[in-house]
Amino acid sequence: MGTVALQGLVEQLVLDETPQPDGGGAPGSGTASARDALRAVAQLAREIETPAQAGDLDPEQAHRMAALLLVIRDAIEPLGPDTPRPVLRFLGEVVDKLRR
Repeated sequence: MGTVALQGLVEQLVLDETPQPDGGGAPGSGTASARDALRAVAQLAREIETPAQAGDLDPEQAHRMAALLLVIRDAIEPLGPDTPRPVLRFLGEVVDKLRR
């Protein structure tokens, strides 16, 4: 799968705000839920996407930011079994780099 196609899949997953059952507030705070966190990730991704598309943000930097948001999104709500294998491999590579 090409880099552009993979990048598009990553962005699609990060921007996804598909309604999921909301388990209530976070333990301890009582304010933000996992659903709220997913919305925040998607909104931050859109804030990155706008300058990237306008050419005001380096494409590699924008891709790295999207990759980091994918890690956060996966921690909040793990990617499901229908996630394309290249995306899962990419996520694994990003996590491996973070752990080094």
